[in-house]
Amino acid sequence: MTTQTTAAVSVEHSNPGSRRRWIPPAVFLLALLLVLGREFVSADEGPSTMLGASGSVPGGLARLNGVMPYTQFAAQEGRDVPAELGGDVPSGAHLVIVLLEVTAMEPGGLEFDADDYVVERLGGRASQVVWASPSEAPLEQNETMQAELVFEVPDKALELTLEGAGDVRLSMGTDHHSGVGGR
Repeated sequence: MTTQTTAAVSVEHSNPGSRRRWIPPAVFLLALLLVLGREFVSADEGPSTMLGASGSVPGGLARLNGVMPYTQFAAQEGRDVPAELGGDVPSGAHLVIVLLEVTAMEPGGLEFDADDYVVERLGGRASQVVWASPSEAPLEQNETMQAELVFEVPDKALELTLEGAGDVRLSMGTDHHSGVGGR
């Protein structure tokens, strides 16, 4: 005669409240991974061209000749403020002017359109052109044009890059900071 012993397996059910305890850290970790993943994907865009150096655009070259707070530029040049820039700037922001030089190098020339340019900020946010002179211009081969582009950026914005036609990325440096909010 053989005896069999059956071991009773005790199944303990874990407290459902202990599972809920892990939900907030798990959600936080997931959110952190998503943010870091977005930054990693954004880093694929490649380095930007240094301030003052030329970058390639379809049909030619583009170069930043300067970036400064708009109020400083208007005061230096003794200019009247265009009507489009006459309103209030939100608290924590200021206007910067980008002095962009565009040169047509190809036989077909190039078409400049200020709306092709945005200021990309750290974290993937972008500022559109608020005002430009000229806003559009055709350029023939070997022609050069100076454009003034005005953008609204946060006072404490870092690592600003002017992105434009043909995926050109031009570094704006840090001279645009006004120290405090302003025009």
